[in-house]
Amino acid sequence: MSRLLFALILSFTMAGAAQAHKASDSFLYWQPAQIDAPGRLDIALVDLARAVALNSDGDGQVQWAEVEDRQANIKSYLTPRLLIMSGDLECRVDWRLAGLTQHSDGNYLALEFRPDCFDPAISPSHLEYELFFDQDPLHRALVMTRIDDNDRLSVLSPDQRILAFTELPSVWATAVAFIWEGMVHLWIGYDHMLFLLALVLPAAVRRESGRWVVEDKLGKAVKDVALIVTAFTVAHSVTLVIATLGVIRLPIAWVETLIALSIVAAAVNIVWPFLGRRRYLVGFGFGLIHGFGFASVLADFMSDTSSRLIALASFNVGVELAQLAVVIVVVPLIFLLRRQWLYQRVVMPVGIVVIALTGSVWAWERVPL
Repeated sequence: MSRLLFALILSFTMAGAAQAHKASDSFLYWQPAQIDAPGRLDIALVDLARAVALNSDGDGQVQWAEVEDRQANIKSYLTPRLLIMSGDLECRVDWRLAGLTQHSDGNYLALEFRPDCFDPAISPSHLEYELFFDQDPLHRALVMTRIDDNDRLSVLSPDQRILAFTELPSVWATAVAFIWEGMVHLWIGYDHMLFLLALVLPAAVRRESGRWVVEDKLGKAVKDVALIVTAFTVAHSVTLVIATLGVIRLPIAWVETLIALSIVAAAVNIVWPFLGRRRYLVGFGFGLIHGFGFASVLADFMSDTSSRLIALASFNVGVELAQLAVVIVVVPLIFLLRRQWLYQRVVMPVGIVVIALTGSVWAWERVPL
């Protein structure tokens, strides 16, 4: 059992070391009923560079001139992977490079597209999206369409690659989609997971006067964890809302750096409680920073849309459900193992060191230069 927990810790850190916190996203904006109005697709340069060779001079920095030189290759990549259909008829899509734009996680290429369904009386019925799924199964396309003067927020993924334009989805369908995205966002956000793990690990075994002290009462451990998780939830929910709605925006590079540092601080605090023994205060304080990290997936996309409150609330619910699932798995496991010598002398110390080192590496990689 102790080996299982140790394997879980290592899986989080090893997988997290291989990728940044923010998942791969693209942003698509379109009003299908207005054929004359172009749609817009924003794709991350880092994603595009994996599919199309952009950096011709090999300096690691993609410049606008390099993008222009490769526009034929870019259009060739896009054409079979983003289809606009009218029933069984594939509409021809004209692409135009519109420039570079900034989203919270870096530079994006903005492209305008105009579908031609060969007959003015024919209107598009649906869109088929296949970009980047073959190189990143976690990629998502966040889509905002306007139908009958109503904005619709949708998410396209490897499991949902088709978006119909015939009718608006129900409130329930929007809620379910964003609840799931919130859950996925937490589960693949290894920095959030490690921070949460560092907070709950001492619930069953804590360090006092140079030795490990075992918590005998399950009720006290559960109460402790519930208080910590509640404080973390309240804090990141507040900043998730205010950041997504644009009340306060922080540079995402610094937010990600502070999140990494919070992991280090939470891990060190287990052995040397320099932040105090009230871990719920630690969870609340750093939870405010983590909320800005959660908002990075929505803040660039949801401004001025009528259904943003539904999507925002649903996304937050998804984050909390995923967080609860982690707690339900981890806390009973560490409580069962708390008296084992191997857990106290190996799993806990090594796990703390691995978490702290992983956070340190992330912080070093993320510091804006």
